[in-house]
Amino acid sequence: MYGTFWSLVPFLVVIPLALLTRQVLPGLLAGLLVGGYMLNSTPLGGIDTSLQYIMKELVLPDNARLILFMYGFGAFVGLVRITGGVSGFAEFLETRIRTARGAFVITWLSSLVTFMAPDFRIITVGPVMKQIFSRLNVSAEKVALVVDATSTPLCAIMPLGTVFIGYILGLLGTVGRHQGIAASPYQMFLLSIPFNFFSLGMLAFSLFYSFGRSAKAREGERLTSSAYLRALGAAKLVHAETSQELALPLGGRKGGRAEGKGRPTKSERGGKRADRKQTEAYPDPVELVAQKVPPNALNLLVPLALLLGFTLFFTWWDGHLRAPGVLAAFIRADAAKAMLEALLTTLIFSFVWYALQKHSINRILFGFLQGGNEMMAVNLLLVLVWAVSAVSTRLGFAAYTEQTVGHWVPAAFVTPAFFVIGCLLSYVIGSSFGTWGILLPLGFSLAAAAHVSLPLMAGAVLASGTFGGFASPLSDNTVAMATVMKIPVIDYANKKLRYGLMVAAACALLYGLAGWLMR
Repeated sequence: MYGTFWSLVPFLVVIPLALLTRQVLPGLLAGLLVGGYMLNSTPLGGIDTSLQYIMKELVLPDNARLILFMYGFGAFVGLVRITGGVSGFAEFLETRIRTARGAFVITWLSSLVTFMAPDFRIITVGPVMKQIFSRLNVSAEKVALVVDATSTPLCAIMPLGTVFIGYILGLLGTVGRHQGIAASPYQMFLLSIPFNFFSLGMLAFSLFYSFGRSAKAREGERLTSSAYLRALGAAKLVHAETSQELALPLGGRKGGRAEGKGRPTKSERGGKRADRKQTEAYPDPVELVAQKVPPNALNLLVPLALLLGFTLFFTWWDGHLRAPGVLAAFIRADAAKAMLEALLTTLIFSFVWYALQKHSINRILFGFLQGGNEMMAVNLLLVLVWAVSAVSTRLGFAAYTEQTVGHWVPAAFVTPAFFVIGCLLSYVIGSSFGTWGILLPLGFSLAAAAHVSLPLMAGAVLASGTFGGFASPLSDNTVAMATVMKIPVIDYANKKLRYGLMVAAACALLYGLAGWLMR
């Protein structure tokens, strides 16, 4: 079993189940259990083995540190929101914009203080920009696209202060440990940034989309915006009439569907799933409480400045004894440890800052705990990814890929093929984190077997996950943005998909070229 085709079985379970259920957690859990029973085939042996691997991964210092970081980062965002920092920042933006070009400048500049997580940027900037741009006759879809393109693609390449980098460093640390990679996770992430072609390409496209159009094109866009609003009004009228018709007793309908219509098409079924996901969103308790707090932009800006400042200082401090020079110190530092120290220090200072403003302890603790609890799903995903990777390593997955794939797959084709597969997977499941968790262990094993550059492979995997997080109609970011902007989810997702596919096609060519040049 060791080092044979059977070592692929856990991943062959994970990926189809993720595609079938459009959820990553069930696939990872099933893959872990299958791997556990392959190692211990007694009736309860597979469950016991799976639990053992979970506990082994949890007690590793780097993994435990990352779990704490993810919870603390969610708590940081919860505190900023519940103390009026988000609403204050929105109010600050709204009073300083006069023209459409100025509004786009502010939209881009706002990414400097809202880059910590895509959802955070969407709920912070989206509603304000919607109101401002509607006054300036710019379509809601264009505004949403620019905000979206500066959310997930930007977060995926920011080297500090984001929930993404914490998650990515955890994955790279696990993969590096199993593959015996000498480079630190943070160093590997920095080396992969230039190869995250989709993030870089989407940001470049969005920059042109914001500022590179002629006056004639902008005038046409204003006309399109007016036509879109009229069409949206007509769609709402049709929806109301349809809803009224569907409210009739069964005897008042003709066969349960309108005459001349058969079964719903595949696109209609997909649209209903996404729209149902949008309407099933539950009220955000943090947002409900935050609405009762006076806006104060400093409650966002001060903690954020502390977080970034402490992160830079602790990273330098951790590395300056190991290497001379600032840049060398940053590269040699234990970035995950430094980020956790910076986050905990920032949380302590933030508690004092909010307490001095007479915010009640109950309110502060509610924001802290509620924000932290929102990250528990990501922590569970991380734990299962670690355990599945450990089980597959024990089964000899790396050895098998080196013996087979490395001998018959040309190195130039590995990265572009993996990028395309990753784009398909991330689009179907709608999760950047899920795609990275599934594909990074696979990608690094294939890269080592085919002698492909590891930073290039890391960049391709991160880019493919970013594609789904940006373009998929099942992505939380797509649903959140459509909800904020009051636009149909599927129409908006289809527009993002058109632009995303153009950028992804160019990226696939670039990965092929890079693979050929770096072979």
